[in-house]
Amino acid sequence: MIKKLAVSSFLTLTYATQSFASDKNHVPTHNDVSHGESSGGLPQLDPSSFTGQTFWLIIIFVSIYIIFSRKSLPDISRAIENRAERIKNDLDSADRLKGEVTSVQDTYEKRLKKSHEESSLIFLKIEKDIKVKSEENTKKFQEYSAEKISELEKNIDKARKDAMEDMSQIAADIATEAAEKIIGVRADTKSARAVVDSLYKAA
Repeated sequence: MIKKLAVSSFLTLTYATQSFASDKNHVPTHNDVSHGESSGGLPQLDPSSFTGQTFWLIIIFVSIYIIFSRKSLPDISRAIENRAERIKNDLDSADRLKGEVTSVQDTYEKRLKKSHEESSLIFLKIEKDIKVKSEENTKKFQEYSAEKISELEKNIDKARKDAMEDMSQIAADIATEAAEKIIGVRADTKSARAVVDSLYKAA
């Protein structure tokens, strides 16, 4: 940008200086006017005016350079430096944000992995606890069932014995009454009971 501006200014000043120097160093005559009107040539291409053109070109170029170097060029340089600094700051901010995003993502992935591991451990512990409780309950139920079955068997056996005793007593009474009615002899109840019990044992 600065180079283009300097080149454009140089070319413009060159053309203006050459025209100015040619007009100043050349005093037109009637013949020159007539010749100029007829030929239409460029006065800045006249070799006799090159020295003056070069002098004024140097003076004007140096003046413009001093003006640009003290005012315009520092402003442009500051603007370029400020823009470069903003770009650098933006890039630094982008890198910092990228690093923060990466850090947050890594933290999220680590916490997610940790949560999965903790969940797996919790499920395993729950499954183990359920299995242990199930085994304990099964064992308690088996013990309770065995106890109840044993108690029931005892009750059944007692009921059977009681029923057998009742039946033996009834059979002894019937046998005593039958003997008394048939043969007219009153049999002893205990003896009849003993005979009935021996018959049950033999059966």
